[in-house]
Amino acid sequence: GNRKMNLNSKEIFALKDLLPYQEGSIVNRDIVNGDKVKFVLMSFDAGCALSEHAAPGEALIFALEGQGVIGYEGKEYPIQAGQNFKFDKNGMHSVKAVTPFKMALLLTL
Repeated sequence: GNRKMNLNSKEIFALKDLLPYQEGSIVNRDIVNGDKVKFVLMSFDAGCALSEHAAPGEALIFALEGQGVIGYEGKEYPIQAGQNFKFDKNGMHSVKAVTPFKMALLLTL
């Protein structure tokens, strides 16, 4: 599949600046979208959430801006910019934004 990285070289950038917030909703931007690996940026307006679902593969979360709560296997984990969290394959998880919240997700399939 297509693995092209959707970014410009030879410039400094911040992942959190690559996608906006949208009032009352969640915005996604694929940076890498391959068969075996995906790297996705997500922004959540405050109070927005992804309801519980199973991880399709191992995943690493990078909190980029603001504060959120990761629900994982029945427990809640507050997370903020600069922190990370890992999901195991098939791990049941949810994500809720406390403040406007941006994160990156690295998924290996």
